[in-house]
Amino acid sequence: MATIRRAKMVKRLSWQDMSPSSPKIRLTRRIVQLEGEKISAEILRQAKTICNEYIEAKLERDGFTSRSLSPNSPTEATSRKNSEVSHRIQEIGELLELGYPELYMNISSQLNVSFSNENAVHEAFNNVSSEILSDGVNWPRIVAVYAFCGALVCECYKEGRNSFVLNMGNWMYEFAALHFVEWIKLQGGWEDVLLAFPKVATSRGYPLVITEASRWCNYLLVQLKIWCEIGFAFLRHFKAYLRKVPIGLRKPSN
Repeated sequence: MATIRRAKMVKRLSWQDMSPSSPKIRLTRRIVQLEGEKISAEILRQAKTICNEYIEAKLERDGFTSRSLSPNSPTEATSRKNSEVSHRIQEIGELLELGYPELYMNISSQLNVSFSNENAVHEAFNNVSSEILSDGVNWPRIVAVYAFCGALVCECYKEGRNSFVLNMGNWMYEFAALHFVEWIKLQGGWEDVLLAFPKVATSRGYPLVITEASRWCNYLLVQLKIWCEIGFAFLRHFKAYLRKVPIGLRKPSN
């Protein structure tokens, strides 16, 4: 059983952090701006909730247990719609994992980076996720970011470093503010993912789609090329990130 322990770490701001041009100050201003807009604020809130629920589902699939990371939803109607969106992203993410398991295993080794502290994990999340969206934003790439997030958390759990990823939901909140909240807003909100990806069959859901087998055969044939492109592109993103990693953060060679 995995036990969650909070890291005993106090983060201090440097003079560089307090500069008006620093990334942290720019991020703070961006979040304040978005939180002042009702629709954008809701998209950000959902980004964090979906992340926490994805992590919980991923940990459960991989045999770990954890406390609930997701807050209570505000209303039943909103809860039902948000839950449907969250589960759909989990299903698509699981398809990615099943189709390309090598991309979601041994991430530290693939990146040749030691996850020795929370900052190293946070940097890996930000840089790889940025690479995934480097050629533009769409629903498959957003789901790929969540899939990478889940794999990163599970790897930290396996290494007994689960305290490093307690803030993953907050990291996704910040990442969404910088990279895809506006795109989702243009699509009409998170509910658009239900149109982009009709009901899918996973290892837990095949009985639900038996009556729609013929439609699903056609759908999966059409999507097969997309999955292949995502998988190989993800591998290229890993390699691209590796070339950018400072030497000091890399694992020492044996």
